[in-house]
Amino acid sequence: MTLFVLALVALAAVLHVLWNTLVKKCENKASFAWVTSAIGSMILLPIFILSRFTKPGPLGAEVWGWAALSGLFEALYFISLFSAYGKADLSVVYPLSRGIAPLVTLLLGGLLVGDTVPLPNGLAVVLIVAGVAAIALSSNRQNKFEGRIWISGVCLSGVTGCMIAGYHLVDRQAMRLPIPPKLGEYLFLMQLFLALFISIWICLSRDRRRQMFSEWITNRTGVLVVGICAPLAYAFMLLALCLGNVTYVTAGRNVGIVISTFAGAQFLKENISSSRIVGATLIAFGVACLVMLGPHS
Repeated sequence: MTLFVLALVALAAVLHVLWNTLVKKCENKASFAWVTSAIGSMILLPIFILSRFTKPGPLGAEVWGWAALSGLFEALYFISLFSAYGKADLSVVYPLSRGIAPLVTLLLGGLLVGDTVPLPNGLAVVLIVAGVAAIALSSNRQNKFEGRIWISGVCLSGVTGCMIAGYHLVDRQAMRLPIPPKLGEYLFLMQLFLALFISIWICLSRDRRRQMFSEWITNRTGVLVVGICAPLAYAFMLLALCLGNVTYVTAGRNVGIVISTFAGAQFLKENISSSRIVGATLIAFGVACLVMLGPHS
């Protein structure tokens, strides 16, 4: 992984932690997911139109198919992530989901997209697994979330991590097409499908339909910030996926784990145990090993 790719994923991680912190603080997470996905689509629409009128890229059925599949994985990611935030702290959900994602890409990256990882790099995964285990164990000792609530929060974090790996693998494949799509156009299509699938999820529940605009009314600033930051963060990720191995990119993004632990303690007043700090440190160190051991290309 080059320094440029590492800089891209680090910047994406900072933006990602910012909007995850705002998500954790919002009142109605379903409304927040729908409004922010719609805003993201509206922000990207002028970029898409300008690109189509100036220097359009290929938008065949294959591009649409990958964008739709990515949007589906992203929608499931948002739904599971927001559900997890209702059952566990930011400093638990964020590290668990982000720590699991590179494990999945490590297992499937070579098989599905041809991004193989040498054996020495796989040893660094042990550190990530140890960090995830430490965080999961520490979350069981928190007073705020206990019993079945804790278990469901941890399970939803695991599902979230799998969805992250899913859309990273899909987008990596899209960027590896013989004639890849333009980043801005593909990002818009992916965001459009994300908004569509979130809208379908909203419409399946009367309560969600009734409150779908509530966050826009009560939390307009937070909604606008996330509506801008979320697609911007993933634009950096798409560029990184054009240039680097999907496992290293997914793993490198986990520099946000340390940031999320700090954010949970400083801004959300969460109780950060020593086990959780150790776990986040192990994950970050494992990620650093994966990045340093990765190919410099």
